Amino acid sequence: MAKALSYKALHKRIAKSELGQEWIQDALMQQDVWLLTDLGYSQSECEIRRLYKLYFQEFSLPWLKLLTKLTARARSRERHSLDWIHRQVRSLYQLENFMKSRGYFQPSDLCDQLLQQFIVGANGENYRNSLIYATQLWKEEGWLNLQFIPPKRNRKQSEIKNIPEEVLHQIYNSFDLLPPMLERMFRLQLALGCRITEVLTLPRNCLKYEQDRWFLLRWIQKRKQWQFQCVHPLVAELVQEQQKFIIALFGTNTDFDYLFCYLLAGLQNGAKGQDNGFSLPRYKVEKFVYRPTVFPKGQVSRWLRSFSEEADLKDKHSNRFYLTSHMFRRTKASIMAYCEIEDEYIATVLGHTSLDMLPHYRKRSLERLEKDAKTKGYVDMYGRITTFKPRKRRYEELKKLLKVSIPLGECHRPTMLGDCQYRYSCLNCSHHRVTPDDIPKLEDDFNRLSQDLVEALKEGKQRRVTEIKRLLNLIDERLKGLNELQKLISE
Repeated sequence: MAKALSYKALHKRIAKSELGQEWIQDALMQQDVWLLTDLGYSQSECEIRRLYKLYFQEFSLPWLKLLTKLTARARSRERHSLDWIHRQVRSLYQLENFMKSRGYFQPSDLCDQLLQQFIVGANGENYRNSLIYATQLWKEEGWLNLQFIPPKRNRKQSEIKNIPEEVLHQIYNSFDLLPPMLERMFRLQLALGCRITEVLTLPRNCLKYEQDRWFLLRWIQKRKQWQFQCVHPLVAELVQEQQKFIIALFGTNTDFDYLFCYLLAGLQNGAKGQDNGFSLPRYKVEKFVYRPTVFPKGQVSRWLRSFSEEADLKDKHSNRFYLTSHMFRRTKASIMAYCEIEDEYIATVLGHTSLDMLPHYRKRSLERLEKDAKTKGYVDMYGRITTFKPRKRRYEELKKLLKVSIPLGECHRPTMLGDCQYRYSCLNCSHHRVTPDDIPKLEDDFNRLSQDLVEALKEGKQRRVTEIKRLLNLIDERLKGLNELQKLISE
C-alpha cells in the first residue's frame, strides 16, 4: 500500500520529477478539456477516429485528475494511438468511481487488492492494460509507488481471423455491391496488407515512378514514419483510378490531400429517415454524397458488416461470415506465409518492427498446416504446433539458421545469437522443437520425473518439488501439442 500522501505533497513530488518539471506549469495542465491537436495529433487522425477532445472535468479527486492528465501526456509523447489515450483516461475515471463507491478517497487507499477487484468484469482487459502503463509510469517517475501485480491472462485459443478461401471467392464476386470508392479501398488494403488507418491516411499524391518501377508513399504506424514501398503496376493502376476519382469530385485545385474521402449514402426512393453514410449497399441508394474530409474509421466496420449481409457471405459450414478490415491485412499475411515468402519480406510489407508476429500468421494458415503436418510438423516449448522448418536459403545473409539434432528433439537456435545459455536444459528453451518421433522419450522422462516428485515430497525438499513440477508442466505441454499434431496427421 502507498504511504499516506496529501495532494500538496504529491504535487510537490511531481514538480521535482523529470516529466513534472516539463509539464506541471504548462497551461494545458490547468484546463479540463484538451484538444487532441494540442497534444500533437493531426486533424485528420482525429477525424478518422472521431476523437477530438479529452475530458477531465468529471474527476472529483484532484490527485487522480492530476495523475491522469500526466499519464495522458506521457502516452501522447510516445505517440500511442488516440484510442489508447482515450481509453486510458476513461479507465482511470472508472477507477475513481470504483474507489468512491467503496469509501476510498486517498492515494494511500490504492493497493493491489483494490486494483485486482477493479479489473474484474467486462472491461477488465482494458482496465488491466491501462493500470499496467499508469502504475509503471508513476513508479518510474517517483510520483506514486503502488504494489500492483497484474494477473496473468487466461486467453483461450483465438479463433481464425483471416478470410477463408471460400469466403474470399465470394467477396471478389460481390465487390461491386459496394460504392466504387470503397471497393477500391478494400482491394488496396488487401493488396498492400496495410492497417485500415494507414489506407485512410494515404496522401492523394502518393505515387511516384522511378527506374521502371512504381512506389507508393505510406505511413508505417508501428515505426511512426513515412516510407516509399515498391508496388505492382496493377496496384499503381488502382491508386491512379482513385486519384482521378477525387480530382473529378473536387477539381484539380482542391486542397483535399487524401486518397479517400468522406462518403454519405442517400436513401432509396425518398424514404424517410436519416442515413449515417454506412448502412446501405450500392444498389439500395439513389446517390452517394462525397465530402472533402477523411473517411472515419468507425464507418468502415459498419460498411463491411452491411456488405457481409448483402453479399450473403458464408463459411464452409454455411454460417454467416462477418468481415472486419483487419481481416484483409491478416489474409495478406497468411497468403504470403502459405507461399513461403521470406519472413523478413513479410515483416517489411506489413510494417512490423520485428519478426515476432510472423509465427502468429504462419500458424493461422491451417490448410497449409494440415497439408504439411507429416513432413514439417513441430511442437515448441509452449505446446504450439508450427510448420516452421528453418531452411538455409532464408538465412543466408544472417549467418544461417540451422537445426541441430540433440538427444531429444531438434535445436533451432540461430548461430548468430552466439553460445547457448541453456546448454543441457533444452526444455526451458524457446528454440527447442519436438516431433511425434520424440513422444516415447518424452513419456519416459515424464514417468521418471513423476517418481522423483514422489521421493522429493517424502523428503520435504520443497525447491526440488517446485523444479520437478515446472519440468513436468513443460513436458506435458509438449505432449498435448504432439497429440494435436497426430490428430491432424491421422485426419
